Amino acid sequence: MGRYGNGASLEDIARTAGCSEGAVEKYTERCFRAIESFHDTFVCLPTTQEKEQEKRWVDDHLGFSGTWREGWVMYDGTIVVLYAKPALNGDAYFTRKSNYGLNVQVSSQFYILQLLTRIGNLPSNLRIVDYSHGMTGSAHDAWAFEHTAAAKHPNWFFARDEFAWADSAYAVNSRTIPVHKKPAALLPENITFDRAVANLRVRSEHCMGALKGRFQCLRGLRVHINSKHQHISACQWITVSIILHNIVIEVEGDQRGAYFAPFHTRHEEVEDRGPHDEPLAGEDNVDGDTKRKKLVEELVAFRQM
Repeated sequence: MGRYGNGASLEDIARTAGCSEGAVEKYTERCFRAIESFHDTFVCLPTTQEKEQEKRWVDDHLGFSGTWREGWVMYDGTIVVLYAKPALNGDAYFTRKSNYGLNVQVSSQFYILQLLTRIGNLPSNLRIVDYSHGMTGSAHDAWAFEHTAAAKHPNWFFARDEFAWADSAYAVNSRTIPVHKKPAALLPENITFDRAVANLRVRSEHCMGALKGRFQCLRGLRVHINSKHQHISACQWITVSIILHNIVIEVEGDQRGAYFAPFHTRHEEVEDRGPHDEPLAGEDNVDGDTKRKKLVEELVAFRQM
């Protein structure tokens, strides 16, 4: 799982381990099943105390306490690139960067991946608390996000005024606050807001870097997708990587994640994804706009003190 490209071939691993290629596949399958049994233990919502820790991280990062602290989690997407075009509905996997991949949505905490993967992570320690995968690389981020726990069960995932930070590809609502898109993004107060959010959301890029830096199979997944079963198998590689990512953070602490973060920068992420998707039309929400305006006003008032 720590290699990609031709060096990650089944033959090479079998030769190194001194066993048959069939044995490598069987052992890998059994190890994956064992790791997946720990999924709910290591990929789960933070406790109330852990949420409060994340909120204090936001307070310390901004220098003031307000509604901003309720944004304790962030979402972002990444493409898990496939090494070859799938034989089954291959065109659906085609991305704007002229490669083939899966869309992954990830939610990360500040504290501590659809083969388009959507991931939610905690900013302080890069721990992943929510994700969705299975969508192909041609899927829009906003659509892929709809399959995360935060979108399907927002009142369970969030309490009171809590919400998630996101980029401009996501729709604004009371539970998801993205940065502005043009022409609103050109207003001075919104520029200030978007820069502040970007300084928080850089931790999402660090999370992607830690995940793909340690498990480099996600940079060029060598899984044939010629059937529905093989598509599910490709998703399993992503799931196992996310579980192991959280286990490592639990055992070794967030510093190990920080070590790998520079290995996958914003430049590499743009290379994976291609040009940024335009947001889906007609998705903005009045309550979300009101909440975002309140956040803008809080930040401007603090900066003018």
